[in-house]
Amino acid sequence: MVRKVHIVGGGIGGLAVAACLAQRDWDVTVHERSAELREVGAGIFLKENSVRVLEELGCLEAITKHGSRLKRSIIRDRNGAPILARNIGAERVFTVLREDLHRELAVCAQGHGAKVRLNSDVKKVTPEGHIVTADASERADLIIGADGVGSVVRMQARLQKRAVRMPNGSTRILVPRAPSDSSDGSVEYWRGHKRVMVVPVGDDITYFCASSREDDPRGVALPFDAVYWSECFPELADIFSRVTPDMGVHHAHGLVRVSGWQRGRIAILGDAVHGQPPNLGQGAGMAIYNGHALAEFLAETQDVESALRAWEAKYFRLTEQVQNWSISWDHFVHRWPLGMEGLRSSVIWSLARFPVTGRHWGKLYRGSHEPYVQADPPPL
Repeated sequence: MVRKVHIVGGGIGGLAVAACLAQRDWDVTVHERSAELREVGAGIFLKENSVRVLEELGCLEAITKHGSRLKRSIIRDRNGAPILARNIGAERVFTVLREDLHRELAVCAQGHGAKVRLNSDVKKVTPEGHIVTADASERADLIIGADGVGSVVRMQARLQKRAVRMPNGSTRILVPRAPSDSSDGSVEYWRGHKRVMVVPVGDDITYFCASSREDDPRGVALPFDAVYWSECFPELADIFSRVTPDMGVHHAHGLVRVSGWQRGRIAILGDAVHGQPPNLGQGAGMAIYNGHALAEFLAETQDVESALRAWEAKYFRLTEQVQNWSISWDHFVHRWPLGMEGLRSSVIWSLARFPVTGRHWGKLYRGSHEPYVQADPPPL
């Protein structure tokens, strides 16, 4: 008998789990409240955890063909000295456009038979598997909430502990790439309570993410205040000068804490579970990774509720650790006492050099249970 799943949310996480379940012969329906499937944002990282899933789904090449594969990752302090550097050439780390990832996941899911209902606003879900929209009331073997930080499914399943807007935020912008821009690595610049990450996306685009406290009006302003940010990061003035008034999106960082991932026949994933600051580039990666894992557990048994419990038991802790590290990174950048940046650099460098911490950070950077070979940090 074909099992039915209704997925609330047609974003990256929802479409990824839709593709994984449809590939395993589930009857899949995705509910998207908007009038079209679209992704708002700029660039996005794909690391080994999500890369393996996309490879299995058969859409990795289409997603990455206009992106970049990275070989190195560096964080620099206010003097330009490296705080942390990693050679990631042996790993598969890509930067792509969010819209490319979203589009190809939609093509993949629908190609495997998933149905997408647009303008479908879900009003109610129950642990028994009932789902109510403005047009119908239906029953499914499984309901998945992939409906973001403000998840209705999470709240109705009584899985929410906390969902707050953090005091920090990020502006993401794509600009034309210049010959002087990095072609194979991500570089972060830390200065006071501000951080800028710069990375290539394909041959023609440079993506940067500028993070600051939300109480800094010029730091969060749109149109982007290139003069202000150039004063803070003069070495990036050329990149900022390419920004036009219509470029950029800004979001305050969101934080979600949950008591669990499942109740009855309801499961939640993605930002509905682990909403976090975008410091590790793992928000979408963990959604894809956990969605694939859920499909694998469900393939092993007809007992949906036992599969959900086993899935949560294996992946909850790793996901929470990734989220906690991302939050800690936010504190390092935005809450560290001004005037003590040298100490901040020393603390991070020392923790990275300590074998246990270094291996743990490597695992969380990759966002998977797979073993990690630590690279030596640079001299401070």
